[in-house]
Amino acid sequence: MPEKQYRALTKRTVDRLSVRDRDMVFWDRDIPGFGVRVYPSGAKVYVIQTRASGKSHRVTIGRHGEVSPDQARRDAVEAISALKSGRPVSKEEAVEPTVADLAERYLREYVAVFTKKTTGGHYRHVLGKNILPVLGKLKVSAVEKDDILSFQYGLRDTPTTANRALDILKKMFGLAELWEMIPSGGNPCRSVRRYRRDAEPERFLTSEELASLGRTLDIAPAEGIAKFHATAAIRLLVLTGCRRNEILELRWED
Repeated sequence: MPEKQYRALTKRTVDRLSVRDRDMVFWDRDIPGFGVRVYPSGAKVYVIQTRASGKSHRVTIGRHGEVSPDQARRDAVEAISALKSGRPVSKEEAVEPTVADLAERYLREYVAVFTKKTTGGHYRHVLGKNILPVLGKLKVSAVEKDDILSFQYGLRDTPTTANRALDILKKMFGLAELWEMIPSGGNPCRSVRRYRRDAEPERFLTSEELASLGRTLDIAPAEGIAKFHATAAIRLLVLTGCRRNEILELRWED
């Protein structure tokens, strides 16, 4: 079991706390049972843990940034005192995960397990550069379709990036359904359409390139590079401008 970590939980200290692979509680040096749980995503939650009436009690005080360390400390002292005297303590509403929390779990439990290292690096880049700066602080359960559409519109000048980000968000919120962070069918990305990619600019072969292609097609069947029917189809594509399937489906009667 890892050794407990103790700190003087001032705002400056809590702001600087971070962990890499798994969440950890840093306990206050002055108030036994009062601490702050730090997550790899950067989220920090004040908690208490104490024994009273022969049982262990854990209570969430609030999220760092929404509750100051001083206020959390006062609430902790009051809650511990109440528990020790046998009075019930009403837990605050459970701290809901944010999109940043979801992203951290997505990277740890899905990307790191099911994708290649290079793919995972790309996902981390898109999350860090595009998604989390805009959506990271929103609670997962509060994200709606309009939030996704607004985010997508912000990337309208880079449709490829917008599509990649949307694909990541769709998967993340699909997993959020699986992990019961949102209700089944509650994926806000479900009906959001991807942008059409910008069409590639047209380019025509130069006279020199056409001549080189013709020479290659002349010798290809004899040298076993391509069959005669394939080279004939390529010539028709070049000369007619038809689509590939139109050429491949041609019949003699046409």
